[in-house]
Amino acid sequence: MDGLKYDGEKPKMHLLPPKAINEVAKVLTFGARKYDEENWRKLEDLQSRYSSGALRHIFAHLDSEDLDPESGLSHLAHAICCLLFKLEIELENAEIEEEKPRETNSTEHSACDQSTESDLLADKAYNETGSMQHIKHLIQYYKT
Repeated sequence: MDGLKYDGEKPKMHLLPPKAINEVAKVLTFGARKYDEENWRKLEDLQSRYSSGALRHIFAHLDSEDLDPESGLSHLAHAICCLLFKLEIELENAEIEEEKPRETNSTEHSACDQSTESDLLADKAYNETGSMQHIKHLIQYYKT
């Protein structure tokens, strides 16, 4: 019997480099012991702070310092952790934005009431085209 699994469009997780991921996990473990497992989420201005941290580790690596003196772990693994934190928050914030209901602007309606018929037809054509493009993108992106 041949089995079926419809996962052709799913991410190929086996492509992740295992040794590098293991080094990143070591940095995460070090940080969890030093602070706590979710401490990285609690920082104010974390995007800027993790950009700075990633760059400090990258620059140290470029200066031929392979290991972070405090942790004894790879500077590159530390930099990747910082970038992963930035990406995670960015993705989470994008999801929150997508879930927010669209707010209506009362001035938008009064301005529309004063528009000419040709303005309204042009807006309608633009919105229909834009909406169709958005729908096509969503179908393509979420196709399973």
